[in-house]
Amino acid sequence: MVADNSTSPQTLRKLGHSEHFSSTRHHLGIYRCVTVSCRHLYPPSSPSLPQGAEISPSFFAALASIVKEQPALRVGITGEDSGNAHFTHIPQFDLRDHVSVQSVPCETAQEYEDKIAEHQGWEHDQKWQNLETRPPWRITILRPTSNNEAVLSQLGGQEDVFFAFHHSLMDGTSGRLFHELLLSALAAHQDQDKEIPTALSFPEPASLPEPLEAAVNFTLSFRFIVGILWNHFAPSFLKPKKQPIWNAKPVDFALPFKTRIKPIDISPETLSVLLDACRSHSVTLTALLHSLVLASLAKRLSSSPAESPAFLSGTPINLRPYLTKKPDDKTSGSTTLRCLVSTCVHQFSPKTISALRAPDADINALIWENALQVKKELAAKLALTPRDDITAMLKFVGDWDAFWRGKDGKPRTESWEISNIGVLKSAETANNSPKATRMFFSNGTMVAGPPIGVDVASVAGSKLTVSLSWQDTIVDDELMDQLRSDLRGYADKFSETGSSFV
Repeated sequence: MVADNSTSPQTLRKLGHSEHFSSTRHHLGIYRCVTVSCRHLYPPSSPSLPQGAEISPSFFAALASIVKEQPALRVGITGEDSGNAHFTHIPQFDLRDHVSVQSVPCETAQEYEDKIAEHQGWEHDQKWQNLETRPPWRITILRPTSNNEAVLSQLGGQEDVFFAFHHSLMDGTSGRLFHELLLSALAAHQDQDKEIPTALSFPEPASLPEPLEAAVNFTLSFRFIVGILWNHFAPSFLKPKKQPIWNAKPVDFALPFKTRIKPIDISPETLSVLLDACRSHSVTLTALLHSLVLASLAKRLSSSPAESPAFLSGTPINLRPYLTKKPDDKTSGSTTLRCLVSTCVHQFSPKTISALRAPDADINALIWENALQVKKELAAKLALTPRDDITAMLKFVGDWDAFWRGKDGKPRTESWEISNIGVLKSAETANNSPKATRMFFSNGTMVAGPPIGVDVASVAGSKLTVSLSWQDTIVDDELMDQLRSDLRGYADKFSETGSSFV
């Protein structure tokens, strides 16, 4: 059932500042969605075993139960092209308009994996249509098909479930939570074998959680405010010259929006070795990944030191631990899908880069040293939050359209970003329900953001997947191939030796 467009939709609350941050990017087409996919493996005995393009009644029943509980999944957005965007009440829509199935012909298992990565990139390139009357999220299910019996035997019983969504609705952590909720709901509805109505009605408007700035008690010191405003608006001749960094090509709104993605799968065994080493060196896996990316890029770009004298990276910060507690408010719960994220910045100086490029460099020692520095920066940021957080400064942006357009043609401010949405912990599933074996998370093209996205997700007891994403032509394909090869090589080498990345 398609929503009735004959009347103007009922508006709900105004988008908050961080929600405007994302809605204006979507309006300009410079950032379109977040995507988190999850691989489901069904037991051979399951009545819900994937068949052709069929979507089982149990899947629709599970999805309907989640949509009914999650306000973010049943609202639209109006006024995206203005500074007065609001969420809208969507009284009815059909789940069949949000779920589709695609068969993926493949002659090898690797061909299937390549097509999964290609589709993940495709998800990022789509703009949301009819935003006022259609919730901006979708599920696409990819299922392998083959004339090769050996391939069918290897891939049998599995499907990849893609969940793509507008960033104003929720963040990457919510994407992981959605998949946890879906797996739990599939287990609860596994015996659903009769078709159910997929047209859902919601006469009463959704009770949305409050915007980020109302959910977290941010405080800003006068010194912090002045420092940020000075950095952005003071004449350049009054400020010290910024340290040049490698940041690929400048922002260019005219380039085609095409997302490239390359995943790296880390086995449970290798992951266990890396995590043990992280604990013994008092660092986190995210901090180690920053250091490994740095080591790779410092090496691969060493032939052009003038263009890569230093680097700057970012880490999105999950703000859920800093929510103002409201025990009676159902929308403040830890499983509510919403957007609660800030960021932490890491600078890698010319001295740090020169040390990595020195002929006699102890690369292994430097990797742990730089990882520890990132860990300390993250710890300091978390200890300070919610004081002096850059997210609280978004309220000073009066014209988002001008803000973004002002970046067109300018150098990027970061070299890469690493976003880690954590571990998917699926509940104990029933005999016939699917279990998760892989989670694949990506931010996709960030036209006005970092040139490289490094996104991390894992499944408890299974593999960890690192995705590398970039806008086509912004970063050379050869460099991205080298980065992927280095990261995989570092992990494999350390797993073999227990002490050395190189």
